[in-house]
Amino acid sequence: MNEKPYHHGNLRRALIEMGIEFIRQEGEEALSLRKIAEMCGVSNAAPYAHFKTKDEFVIAMQQYVMDLFSAALEKTVMEHKDGPSLLPMLGKTYVMFFYQNPFYYEFLFSRKNISIKLSLENADTDENAPFAILQKAAAYVFRKVKLPEKVIQDKIIAMWALVHGLAAIVTMPNIEYDDNWETRIEEIIKSVSIPYQMQEEKE
Repeated sequence: MNEKPYHHGNLRRALIEMGIEFIRQEGEEALSLRKIAEMCGVSNAAPYAHFKTKDEFVIAMQQYVMDLFSAALEKTVMEHKDGPSLLPMLGKTYVMFFYQNPFYYEFLFSRKNISIKLSLENADTDENAPFAILQKAAAYVFRKVKLPEKVIQDKIIAMWALVHGLAAIVTMPNIEYDDNWETRIEEIIKSVSIPYQMQEEKE
C-alpha cells in the first residue's frame, strides 16, 4: 500500500480515509491506529486525540461512508424533488454509489451494528440516514397518489429490495454483463417499478 503522508488540513478525515483504504487492501484484522498514524506521517499518539480505540475508529469510518452515501441521495432528492423521475433517479443514485465504490457495500452491510427499521413511523429518524431518505421520498410520492399506508410500506420495502439487490449485483466481482451498468441502471429500475408513471398520470 502506498503511503500518503499527512501534512495539513483535517487529520481526523485523513485518518478515516486512510483507514478505509487500509481495510480494503489489507483487511480489518490487520488494522491498527499505529499503522494508520505511520501511513499518515503523524505520531503514534496523534490518532488517539480523535479515536480512543480501534473499534471507535472503525465506527467513525462507517459513519463517514454513511455520510457520503446520504449526501449523494440528498443531492438527488433536491435535484428531482416534485418531479416524476424522483424515485427512479434516487434508486439509480443508490446503486451507482456502490457501483463506483464497491468496497463500501461490503464494508457497511457486513457490520453487525447496521440497523434498518422498515416501519413508516421511523421515516423521520436518522438512525440509518440513507434508508430514511429513500423511505421518506417514496412515502411522499405514494401519498400524493393517495395509496393506503400499508400499501405504501409494502412498496417501499419492495423498492428498497430492488435497489439494494442491484447494488449487491453490481459490486460482485464475477458478474458478467454485456452492457454498461451506468447507462442501464435507470432503465432496469423503471422496467420493474411504476411509481414514476403513477405520478405522471396524476399531474
